[in-house]
Amino acid sequence: MEQKNFLTPFVTRSHTGVYGIIRRGKELLLIKKARGPYTGLYDLPGGGPEAGETPEQTVAREIEEETQCRLERATLWGTKTIFFSDFTKASGEVGCMQHTGTLFEAVVSGEPTAIGDGRDSNGAVWVNVDELTSQNATPFVLMAAGKEVISLANREDYPFDVGVRGAPRPDDRYVMIAGVLLFNSRGNLILHRISHHKRVDAGRWSYSAAGHVDAGETYEQAAVRELKEELGIEAQIDSFIGKTYTEREGRLVAFHHVFKVISDAPAVPDPNEIEEIREWSVSELRQAIAQHPEEFSAAFARIIHQL
Repeated sequence: MEQKNFLTPFVTRSHTGVYGIIRRGKELLLIKKARGPYTGLYDLPGGGPEAGETPEQTVAREIEEETQCRLERATLWGTKTIFFSDFTKASGEVGCMQHTGTLFEAVVSGEPTAIGDGRDSNGAVWVNVDELTSQNATPFVLMAAGKEVISLANREDYPFDVGVRGAPRPDDRYVMIAGVLLFNSRGNLILHRISHHKRVDAGRWSYSAAGHVDAGETYEQAAVRELKEELGIEAQIDSFIGKTYTEREGRLVAFHHVFKVISDAPAVPDPNEIEEIREWSVSELRQAIAQHPEEFSAAFARIIHQL
């Protein structure tokens, strides 16, 4: 089965910028956006590069323009690409924006201004990270604040939006899950029983590793990350197995993309996620699912029939 291209065909706008993460204890120095798709939201100081600028020069200029603080030093924090749908074009058409940001941890001097620059900013202010939500802050701010920002798909299973894990989301946005089936050289599967402390499918057998696709990740990248986080195994994807889904009370809530990995590396389970691990042959597993389906997550049981 071939996996669909990750990039969404619903993008009506793309933007690339450079941004500064400025911290003071539990506070971030943020601006209030004066225009564009993030109007009215807290945002990181930053913007698009001018001709000939390096990213470091861009972030220094933007910080000074929008906060009146002077950049002392900057360290690359990361580059993220997210999809954000909550804006309306001047024509009235609802759009999806593909936004790529190069983010720097920044140390500044001087006092921020509460007066905007007359273009992008309505003024700079220190904000406690506990006050930041998806209703009042941009996705890059939420990432900088340590929130778990995840990708959300539309009905066609394309990344279309972002949200904070565990927070309410619209009914037409769906969680994106990456799953891994870990095979050893004998052709057997290493599966885990979900911890009884987890909210979903607690105590049931499921994938070798699985989890949400973080904002800025592809399904494949999330699968590799989850395998390392949950089982301590660093390995590359062998192949794409297929797609499955999660329903709750008869309503679709999540898409799953499942990948095959082959490795004999010893597994070191994360006790916060995993109750136990076990090696299964495919035939033994199919028989167990047929006899005791309640012991397995429904999405996982569906994908086993595609092997």
